[in-house]
Amino acid sequence: MYRLVAFLVIAGGLLVSSASQAHGDAMPSPKAELTKTIDGIIDVAGKYPGDDQKAIRREKLRELINPKFNFTEMSRRSLGANWNEITPAEQKDFTAVFSELLARTYLSKIETVKPGMVKVESESVEMMRATVKTVVISKGDTFPIEYRLAFTDGRWQVYDVVIENIGLIGNYRNEFSGIIRKEKFSGLMERLRKKVG
Repeated sequence: MYRLVAFLVIAGGLLVSSASQAHGDAMPSPKAELTKTIDGIIDVAGKYPGDDQKAIRREKLRELINPKFNFTEMSRRSLGANWNEITPAEQKDFTAVFSELLARTYLSKIETVKPGMVKVESESVEMMRATVKTVVISKGDTFPIEYRLAFTDGRWQVYDVVIENIGLIGNYRNEFSGIIRKEKFSGLMERLRKKVG
């Protein structure tokens, strides 16, 4: 499940390129932006193939990933009520470590994206929130994936990925709350830092 989620978050995390509503521009389409970004990922993977180009490939992919996630919102949601129990400095520290963990974990998954693997099917937009439904085809299996985005500071950013009605952030929230109950917030941070390594 973790591998699938990892791949999906990347495909979704790479969703949306920056867009602005300045000068009366219409809000961009999340579906169109997702398609554009996936094309960019495929282009990078094709331009820098092989292990000898792994460093530059991942650097370029990282440049695509970072603006596409709302890491602060993902961090807040993954801690749930515990977010309000920690200090602003701890919130900042957690966001930095958690976002680094997500990025490092999923970078390698982006490299598997090839033409035809991701089909962007539909979008629904309500105010400043959007849902984009996609299908991922991998090794003969088909997985419906739903991306949830918020329009913030002139761009769409992913804040959750839902697979078969199970949200990625909800999974993290359950895991993290259990760790915090037993080991406190400091214990969770210690675990995350070890994973980041």
